[in-house]
Parts: sequence; C-alpha cells; structure tokens
Amino acid sequence: MSDFWKTKKRPPSLEARFEFDDYDSMRDFLDDLADVAEERDHHPNISFGRTHASIVIYPKEGNTLSDVDFELAESISDCFNKVLSQS
Repeated sequence: MSDFWKTKKRPPSLEARFEFDDYDSMRDFLDDLADVAEERDHHPNISFGRTHASIVIYPKEGNTLSDVDFELAESISDCFNKVLSQS
C-alpha cells in the first residue's frame, strides 16, 4: 500500500491526508475520488479545506479491514497521483 495511508486499530480504519498546490487541484481529486467511491460502492469519510483533503476509510463490512478497503485506498492514491501529474 502507498505511503500515504496509516492503519489505525481502534476503530479499524485507513487514514490519509493529501496536500495540493491549489483549490482546483483539490477539487479535481475529490471529483475523481467520488467516481471511484461510486464504482466500488464504498464511501470514505472526507474532510477538506482549500488545499488539503483528509480521508478515512472504515471497513465496508464487519470490524476488520479487508482487501476491499485496501483496494479503495490504492485507488484514492492513484487519483492523487493523477492530479499531481496534471499540475
């Protein structure tokens, strides 16, 4: 899994904070993230400011992180890398 994510045990979750150069880049990231979440029917908690977004992924099922959660995290990391490459 990419270096962005930290695994928490209580409650079980994956957490990451993504920093952007400007608001437009952050918005592009959130738009891409929304598409990924819809495709996977797995929606993380999101909080954001003008140039950052904090993401928390809780287990989709049960109380243990599974491959589904880690795959979503990787897809979100890919969204971030895509936005960075366009900057």
